[in-house]
Amino acid sequence: MAGKGIGVKGTNDLMEHEPPKFEGGFNPEGAQRWVASMEKIFHAIGCQEEHKVNYATYMLCGEDEDWWRFASQTLPQEGGYIQWETFNVIFLGNYFPQDLKKQKAREFLKLKQGSMTVGEYATKFQELMKYWPHYQHKDGEEDLCAQFEHRLRPDIRAVVICFN
Repeated sequence: MAGKGIGVKGTNDLMEHEPPKFEGGFNPEGAQRWVASMEKIFHAIGCQEEHKVNYATYMLCGEDEDWWRFASQTLPQEGGYIQWETFNVIFLGNYFPQDLKKQKAREFLKLKQGSMTVGEYATKFQELMKYWPHYQHKDGEEDLCAQFEHRLRPDIRAVVICFN
């Protein structure tokens, strides 16, 4: 592993939160959930930036360990360690291909309430909106609201518009 070791105390802190192992395969959404779970644990234990990649890669299994051994050789190190953001880019790039992200973005833009309840529609909207590039910008909130309202069934949209 690149960078400093994670130490016994750090490993114990990590393991107390029961971090998920990542076993790879074609599981793009599983890869995203794994990263989100690790970030949640990092926050809970007050993890320092220089330890995040070591903690995360400690939870890789099987062929993913082999992937990381190779990938870590090519990544730049700042301050003697690989930055978490750098790891995220290469990890998600490997397990969540760009063409699939584009497909999910198209699915988001085409999403309509149809026969779903408002709750089901809202859940699907939330799930897919992270793939829409404009979601990444804070000024996109108004556009997201408009997208959500526009794709509601007409009878529900009329009620929502009355309350705006």
